[in-house]
Parts: sequence; structure tokens; C-alpha cells
Amino acid sequence: MKLKQAASWHAGVLAVLAILATVAGILWPVGEYATYGFDDGGADPVRITAYDVDLTVHEDGSLDAVETITTQFPEGRHGIFRFFDVADAGTDGRIVPKDMQITLDGSDVPVDMSWERGKRYRVAKIGDPSDFVAAGAHTYRIAWSVDGVLTSAGTSGQGSWAGDDDRSVFSWDVVPGGWQMAIDGATAQVHLPARPELPQCVGGTSCAVSVDGRTVNLTIGALAPHTPVSVRAALDIPTPDRASVPWPVALDAVLGRNVFVVAGLGVLGVFALLLGWWAAGRTREKTPGFPVMYEPPAGLGPVQVAYISKETVPSNAVSATLLDLAERGLVKLAPLDVSDPSAGWTVTGAAEREAWSGLDPVARAVGSSLGLDVVGGQFVSAKSKDVGKTLVDLNSSVARAAKSWGLESGLLTNTPGVMILRVLMGLCVLVAGLLIWFNPFGLTLLALPAAAFVIGAVGVAQPASTTHRTPAGREMWSRAGGFRRLLATQSAETRFDFSARKELYTAFIPYAVALGCAEQWARKYEAETGTPAPVPGWYPIPIGTSSYSSVGNPLASFESSLSSAIGAYQATQTSSSGGGGFSGGGGFGGGGGGSW
Repeated sequence: MKLKQAASWHAGVLAVLAILATVAGILWPVGEYATYGFDDGGADPVRITAYDVDLTVHEDGSLDAVETITTQFPEGRHGIFRFFDVADAGTDGRIVPKDMQITLDGSDVPVDMSWERGKRYRVAKIGDPSDFVAAGAHTYRIAWSVDGVLTSAGTSGQGSWAGDDDRSVFSWDVVPGGWQMAIDGATAQVHLPARPELPQCVGGTSCAVSVDGRTVNLTIGALAPHTPVSVRAALDIPTPDRASVPWPVALDAVLGRNVFVVAGLGVLGVFALLLGWWAAGRTREKTPGFPVMYEPPAGLGPVQVAYISKETVPSNAVSATLLDLAERGLVKLAPLDVSDPSAGWTVTGAAEREAWSGLDPVARAVGSSLGLDVVGGQFVSAKSKDVGKTLVDLNSSVARAAKSWGLESGLLTNTPGVMILRVLMGLCVLVAGLLIWFNPFGLTLLALPAAAFVIGAVGVAQPASTTHRTPAGREMWSRAGGFRRLLATQSAETRFDFSARKELYTAFIPYAVALGCAEQWARKYEAETGTPAPVPGWYPIPIGTSSYSSVGNPLASFESSLSSAIGAYQATQTSSSGGGGFSGGGGFGGGGGGSW
């Protein structure tokens, strides 16, 4: 089972990485929201000489607002900005301005609308970036509408009317606390859908309140920058329905502001995940039984046995093949320094070319690539860039040779539809990435269905998915898996009579290396014979009686030498490659502005 589990493990790692990338991508606006900070930029040189507000509240909870802002400009300023805090005093409602109309001195003016801190602050940047506003007095008129400004008195907890579920409450910042300029004076007319009860003005140093029928009039004195002024009034009318969402404003740029859209995307995500899993499942093979085999499949070298087991070439394919060639007497191994085998090795050809003709394609590819298929041909494995490049190229050649052998022998066949699936996965990755990066609809969750398909189908990204085993290949897979059981497990069922076939222990070492179980094979020998595992005669390194038990694989220095050479080459390849600030407001009608 471990052979199939290895492939499943790789697919599992890919799936986990895809899930983590999806979660991080979809939730990135939350990180921006958490780390975003407002900068008041110091004293604003523009002064507001008059701030006049006209608010009309309708019985359905909507509000129409007109702000008339008279300013005194110095030279060198492009205009002003006005931002709106869409988060209300609670966490479930959103006060989003709409139908915005802005003029400067009675004429149209360029306006750039944007979002800040995820989708909490709606910003209107008013002015021409290529031109300055003339010094002197200028009047801005900003008209806009919002919904959901009336709340229930029973849930507001404000004033003496708190706890009355049959009444509504209007609470609004007529002068938001985010204005960076000093304000000489302000007035507000608030037209309500019913006669107000207990109207209050909160904030500032001077605020006079008068009531004329259903209109509340406020006269406000001078205000320092960042000083909010709020009006509060109870209304003897039922509270209208208002849109709400069950998540905090920090998640708005992720989930949007519609519960049904989120639910729909969740359903689509589950469907896409299952669709991807089903499509990738067509490339997966059912694991056969692995009856214990006491020898490798006839005619197969170590890398072939590993390849038919996993449909991938092991990372130590070259070293396993060289050890097998040494076991066969076709090459000789010698350390450059007996006292330090990790310093490097010399591999010398020991047989004429004719002796190589009957070998498997992988063994022939290794021998010919390293010049070992003639007597006296040598390859020196040392930690150098040139040797590393040779081994990197050889690894690619071995992979091609193994795959060609599998297909030509009829043990493997190409899996139909894999390339189409890979193209679809690539398109889904592209679509999800664009939706997350640009977030054009203020809803990164839109990327979920595409990302979910990739997560479900991620197993198709494995090299082994391009092929699958034929009936003959499945039989060979079963035999190879049974042989690995012999090498890697200790049980009564897999006992091996080492006393009668002691020489097979060393003969099977290259297979154990290729199958990743050399240490288990050595320990099995020691457990069943009670003696240290022998060192092959073709491996000229003296090892003490306890070395095998402590190290597990006495051939590690040879493998390490090849890995170091590859690492030296890869290291050389790696080394050669290569918003405007404003301060915030809060509460109903929160926001503010400044000049730029």
C-alpha cells in the first residue's frame, strides 16, 4: 500500500498548498483592512468658512443629503476629498452612499471614486490632478443618498426612549468627525418623517437646537478639525426593514454585501470541487494487492521497479543504477578519499560495450551518458558545477528512458484527457488570480469556484497522471509492490531465509535504494540473523560492526556525493537568475474629508 500512498501523499501536499493559496488570496483584503492606517497629514491649509447640511429622512429609512461647503483655498491645492464610513454603529448594517452629484462653484468638477481599507470607506476625490484651484473662496455642493438610517429604539440603547420596540431612532453625524479642516460654523436642517421626540445635538462647544414641526434645526459654532457633531431624535413610527449582513465590515471586500450571493458562490464552490475531484479521479488507479514476492520482477532493474510502482522516477535513480551496475560487475566504485567518502567518488567502466547490450534502457542510458560503457571509462563525482550539470541532465534522460520503456513495453499507456484538464486548471488559476488581484467587483469570493476546481483536480498536476497502467502493467505493479513488502516490512509473512540465500541481501540493495527502503532492508537482515548486515564487496568502504545499525544505509556517502554535485550546480543557477491620507470618522453618517 505504501507505493500508492506515496503518490496520494504528493497529491495531498499539492491540495494543501492549493487550499492555503486560495484562503490567503481570498482573505487578503482582511489583512489590508487590519494594517491600513489613516494619516491626518498635519494641519490642512484649506479652511471651511461655512458648512450647511440639509437632510431629508423618509419613512422607508432612506436619506437624501445635500452638503454645501464654503471653503477658503490657498494656492497650490487641487481640491478636496469627502469620504464616507459605510459601517454603522453596529456590525450588521452598511450605510453606502449612492446617486452622488458634486459641483464646484455651480459647475461640474472631476470626481474620482474609490474604496479604502477594504470596502469600509467610500472616497470621493474632487478636483483635477493636473490643475490647481484658484486661491480664494469656493463652494462645493455634494448631494447623495443612503438607505437604512432608521433603527429600532428597542435596540439602539440611546436616551430615554431605549427599549421601545415600536419607535424608530434617527442618529446621524451632521458634521462627520473626519474633516481635517477647521470649520468656522455649521448649520443643519433635518427633515424627518414624523415629529421628533427629545431631539439632541451632541458634540462641539456650541450647538443650538430648535424644532419646527417635523424639522430639526441645528446652529453649530466653530469646530476644530476632527470634531463630530451628531443629531439624535426618536420618531413615533415603526422601524422599516433595513439590509444587513451577518459579518463585520472587514469582510466586505471578501464576501460583498449580499448573503444570497455568498451562499450561491459557496454552492458553486462545492460543485466545482466535486467536479474537479471527479475529473481527476478518472486518472487515478485502484491499488492492487501486493502479495509478498521474494525477488524483483524478472528483467527489471531497480529504477524500472520503482517506476512501475509509482509512475515516477526516484530522486536517487542515478545512484541506485550505479550501485546495480557495480553489483553486476559492470563498473567499479572507488572513493576519492577513503577517510572521507563524502568528498567524491570515481566510477570506472569494467566491461566491454557488448556486455551492456542486454541491460535495461535506464542502465544503458546511465552508462552511455557517463562514458562507463567501455572498459576504463571514468566518471568522477565531486562537488562541482560541471559534474552537477551532468547529473541534472542525466536525471532528465533517465526519466525519459523510464517513461519510454513503460509505454513501449505495453505496461503503461497515455491517460486520455489529462492535457485538457491541465489546460482547464491553468485557466482556472488565471481567472482566480485576476479576480483576487484586481477584485473588480469588490468580492474576492468570486474566485472560489475556479479555485475549488483546481483544488479538486490538483492530482492531475502530478507527472504520473499522464499515464496509467495496462492490465499487464497492473500485474507488474502488484509484483513490484510485493517485492517492496519483502524489503521493507518485518513480519512472519515476509520472513526471508538469509541463511540459505545470503548473497541476495547485497544483490537487492540497489532495489532497496531505489524503493526508498535501504534502512529497513538492513534492519530486517539484522533482526532475522542477529548479525550486522554485510557490506557489499563492490562497495570499498570499511564499516564497523555497529555502523549499519546506527546509520542504516552505508551507501549514504555515495548518494550524498551525487546530491552535493547536483546542489552545487543548482546553486550557481539560482545565483545567476534573478492612497491619499485622511483621518477617519465613525458611527452613522461617519466620514470626513480634507484637501489635496
